[in-house]
Amino acid sequence: MKYNKKPKKNSQRPIKMQSGEELHFSEYEISFDPVDTKTEKMPIQVKNQIQGIYDLITSDPKLAIEKLLVLKEQYPQVPMLYNHLSAAYAQLGNRKISREIINENYRTNPDYLFAKLGYAQLCLGNGEYEKIPVIFNNKFDLKMLYPDRNKFHVTEFTGFTAVMCAYYSCMGKKDTAQLLYKTLIEVDPEARMIGFAEKFLNPSLPRRVMNWLAQRAHKIESRAEQRKK
Repeated sequence: MKYNKKPKKNSQRPIKMQSGEELHFSEYEISFDPVDTKTEKMPIQVKNQIQGIYDLITSDPKLAIEKLLVLKEQYPQVPMLYNHLSAAYAQLGNRKISREIINENYRTNPDYLFAKLGYAQLCLGNGEYEKIPVIFNNKFDLKMLYPDRNKFHVTEFTGFTAVMCAYYSCMGKKDTAQLLYKTLIEVDPEARMIGFAEKFLNPSLPRRVMNWLAQRAHKIESRAEQRKK
């Protein structure tokens, strides 16, 4: 695989990714410009307010939460509202409610990539590694997960790649995890999700024990499936 240097802001780059339980190649573009998707379409009333609320998440998270709760009540099918609400609660240090919002977003908007990614991060953090294939419908490649799309925003790519890197690390597939990590760094070395991936690539002792137990359970489950066949 060949990769170019990180693109300048507001640019696009083609990507050829090798990933998945059965390795294969997919081609698509990664854009640093906004990418319109069906799941992110929102009423104009929401769109007009969302940017101002986004700025409040860091400057005044309590006010952001008040505004977001009103909008969420009116537009429960707009997944970005859940993302911002979870971030605002996290900014206040209320991790419990932040996690509850992430779970609610996944239940309400299961096809939304960032809802999947948020829930997947919770599952990985809790050692529930077996849920990752279920969350992503056994699709370990963005193009396979969304076959009607040929372009993804860089945050979609880095979020998905970091989660897959963490998953493969937990499953003991270090070569695949390292490949994904290398791609993540080369596409966007400043990506927020790099730190998340690194926690699993270089796990603490408790995390290593958790990973070993998960790998053991995965092997037992695989053997049971083979016997059934």
